[in-house]
Amino acid sequence: MEKKLDLRIQKTYLALQTAFVELLEEKPFEELTVGELCDRAMIRRTTFYKHFADKYEYFSFFIREMVASFRDQLPPDVMDGQAPDYFRQMGLELLRFGHMHEKLVRNIERSSMFPILINLLLEQVTEDIQLVLRRSCPGLAEKPEKLAGIAAFYAGGLLSAFLSCTRKEPAFSEDMFLEIVSDYASSIPL
Repeated sequence: MEKKLDLRIQKTYLALQTAFVELLEEKPFEELTVGELCDRAMIRRTTFYKHFADKYEYFSFFIREMVASFRDQLPPDVMDGQAPDYFRQMGLELLRFGHMHEKLVRNIERSSMFPILINLLLEQVTEDIQLVLRRSCPGLAEKPEKLAGIAAFYAGGLLSAFLSCTRKEPAFSEDMFLEIVSDYASSIPL
């Protein structure tokens, strides 16, 4: 059972998340400082450092929370259902986030820290995909190395295709992105 966070901690995390999104829509990640994040969130630096070592650790936390919020938006049966349903729904959530936070996505993509940031995102999405594959493909759960490889492959493809279709001049449409996501998830090798 998941431990419920103290209300003060929940409020602190929500304030940080809101401030972080606002700042990333204004500037690249490398220009963002913990001080201005704390100022915008109206929390003390000591409070921030009580929970996070630095802005990179916070970014990792932010990604985990973002993926969890995507998961929370999915219909209840999707997480326990078939992988193609999960991939399609997660694709829709990625697109929704991309539309809501286009400047943030562009600033992260243009950041000199992009390789580090995308790696943090890939790690979290890979973990989520592994969870879904364990449930929907029991044969894979018995082959942890194959499960990890397939999850990493699909996480990389999902994020790469998402970034490609959200560019100013996309290589393909959002509808094609969703079709690709669904089709390839249907072909997961057991």
